[in-house]
Amino acid sequence: MKMGKLYVIGTPIGNLQDITLRALATLDKIEVLVCEDSRVASRLINKYIELGYITNKPRYLAYNEFNENVVWEEVVALVAAGKSVGLVSDAGMPAISDPGYRAIRGCLDQGLEVEIIPGVSALTTALTWSGIGGEVTLYQGFLPKGSGKAKEYLEAGRELGTRLRSARLVLYVSPHRIARDLTLAGEVLGGEARVVVLREMTKAFEERVEGSVRELLEKYQTHKPKGEIVVVIAVNGRSSKTVV
Repeated sequence: MKMGKLYVIGTPIGNLQDITLRALATLDKIEVLVCEDSRVASRLINKYIELGYITNKPRYLAYNEFNENVVWEEVVALVAAGKSVGLVSDAGMPAISDPGYRAIRGCLDQGLEVEIIPGVSALTTALTWSGIGGEVTLYQGFLPKGSGKAKEYLEAGRELGTRLRSARLVLYVSPHRIARDLTLAGEVLGGEARVVVLREMTKAFEERVEGSVRELLEKYQTHKPKGEIVVVIAVNGRSSKTVV
């Protein structure tokens, strides 16, 4: 029986040209493509079929936050049965604020082969474009829905920045929560903390906005943004807990 393998494949975060040759070669040879949404994945596959980079159209298997607890076992079973299985998220690298880690962990625990095909990530793209440095980076993903728990996350970042003199926090933010998250950041980190908001990166209407927490809160309390948002916040020992 042939050996199966799980290929974890990084895909573009917006611009479909941001994909590696290795990723295209891998997508061409897999039998099953595990994805959050087959409509999103098929747009990528179909584009590169048209361009001649992919000749094999895989079978799609939906794997998202709603069914991950069940489907990860099916993914492991496919690999164990000798299938070549690709794992992608809608954008970027799987298992970073996206489903994927259970399937990866399950394959590793069973001694099955897992190969990582690295690609673009909203996290690393935002860190580079932010222009904010720091001795350490704390990635916090999406803040919890409850304000109390969200402030605990931010407080952990403040303490880290104070202890190490400087740090940078990275948040993924839903458009309808940008004002709330900036308000909480101001309450914990201070209204003058430096922040960069990066929206729709690599897409046609990508945007970078920089200012203090207070300044950007004023902007987003009246202007409701759209699209994918990453926020990078500078934290240092001089940050105070002044309320915005």
